[in-house]
Amino acid sequence: MSECSHTGEAVARAARERSEQERETGARGSLKPLMSPRLSASPLGDHTRLAVLVALLVLLGVFAGAGWLVIILSLVAMLFLHELGHYLMARWTGMKVSEFFIGFGPRLWSFRRGETEYGVKAIWVGAYVRIVGMNNRDEVEPGDEPRSFRQQSYPRKMLVLTAGSAMHFVIVLVLLFAVLLGDGTILSGRSDADETQNWVLATVSTDSAASAAGLQPGDELISVAGVGRTTFTDFSHLVRKLAGSEVEVVYLRDGVVHTASTRVGERLTAAGAAGIVGLIEGDRILAVEGLESGGAPTYVQVAAYGRDRIGEPLDITIVDTRTGRPAVVEGAIITDLISPSAAVRGFFGVSADYRADGLGVVKAAGESVRLSALIVRDVVFAIPTIVTDGFGGTLDGLQDDDQAAGGAPMARELELRRLDRSHPDENRILSIYGVARIGAEAVSDGATEVLLLLVYVNAFIGVFNLLPLLPLDGGHVVVATYERIRSFGGRTHRVDAARLLPLTYAVVALLLLVGGVALVRDILDPVSFG
Repeated sequence: MSECSHTGEAVARAARERSEQERETGARGSLKPLMSPRLSASPLGDHTRLAVLVALLVLLGVFAGAGWLVIILSLVAMLFLHELGHYLMARWTGMKVSEFFIGFGPRLWSFRRGETEYGVKAIWVGAYVRIVGMNNRDEVEPGDEPRSFRQQSYPRKMLVLTAGSAMHFVIVLVLLFAVLLGDGTILSGRSDADETQNWVLATVSTDSAASAAGLQPGDELISVAGVGRTTFTDFSHLVRKLAGSEVEVVYLRDGVVHTASTRVGERLTAAGAAGIVGLIEGDRILAVEGLESGGAPTYVQVAAYGRDRIGEPLDITIVDTRTGRPAVVEGAIITDLISPSAAVRGFFGVSADYRADGLGVVKAAGESVRLSALIVRDVVFAIPTIVTDGFGGTLDGLQDDDQAAGGAPMARELELRRLDRSHPDENRILSIYGVARIGAEAVSDGATEVLLLLVYVNAFIGVFNLLPLLPLDGGHVVVATYERIRSFGGRTHRVDAARLLPLTYAVVALLLLVGGVALVRDILDPVSFG
């Protein structure tokens, strides 16, 4: 049966059902909501779209990595729980919820249970719960008017409006509790890198000395270049002095001692990068066009090769310090060569994993409450700075990009200038993509890092959503409070929603503008906090 004929039959069937229901209800003058013909028109199409969505998520995990899939699903779950807070509180207070959707835009899949339609829409930048009669302009069936939002008492309205942010604060509490149960490191007041010798490898960088030696996360280093185990800070200082040197590495894995030889890698210093236009501090050179080195060349080899090619454009393959991934810088130009000791520092390619015993249930619960309050407080006081410096910093970043487009030979030279003037990524607003990108990288550092990232994301959204601006929940709180104040002496005052639309549209436009600018910048200039 074709889609068109299937829809036609559904419409005719719905019309017959409506006619029969009108005859049955007669003088009551109210009808129970009928399922829209659109909802039952093409269940096969709904399932197909849902299958396509699942397939796209699987492809994301395959091609972008499991980290991206994990963080995106975590963010979607966060949106779902926010709206679940509104939904549960609305149902508990007796209000009618007609829709509960993840996403906006075209409907991909939905189903109806009772009086509510649940489903998924195409654009996953939010979610919503539709409660009947949210304002004076909403049309509500006469029989549903007593269950509309506008007919409820002020305390019930407050419970529903603040339930979304409250859910975020509950998530913060639960995530901190989970972290503290497994690892008490975040409560430590000391510098583990300076004071702890009990560490194992947390991560091993690709194309590094550690990966060449066969090291893996969880291994315990016994010695490097004959120097025994020490603090991670001392180990880092040792490695920096061994740039380009062949060293012996002794490590412990599953109770078995292993020995391997490897050459300590080289990472450009600010001075070394300044002599090669297109490279930036922290880059690691993997190959230079025309230079045969039998592996990643040392700075000594690059300098010997480059002395006769100063000013000549070369394609240089590097490991980008911002992304940790190999990349080709086309048209890089050697302008100055300095001594290797000043141009590079050693890079081994590992990070330390400090372990602290998890707290007991009682102590973890108490500490999670304390830390949750501190984090929410910090976010509250940070909001003004984010609104002022964050908006300005985000826009300034794009202005710098525009100015550099004509004069700078390549985008990475702009990044070098940013580093030279200590451009802080902390003073910029992140888009959803930017948050997801950081989260995807955090996945490789372990579950604790991901959970702590989600803690701060939830704390920020919970506070931001309570700002007194429509269409945020805080704006609805202000409207409901104003109506309550004006309703006295037995009269009921309701704000005309139409008069608030210009302000609402202005806020939405501003949020979309800032979000769009942040997205563009997160793509062109990925955030870096380390």
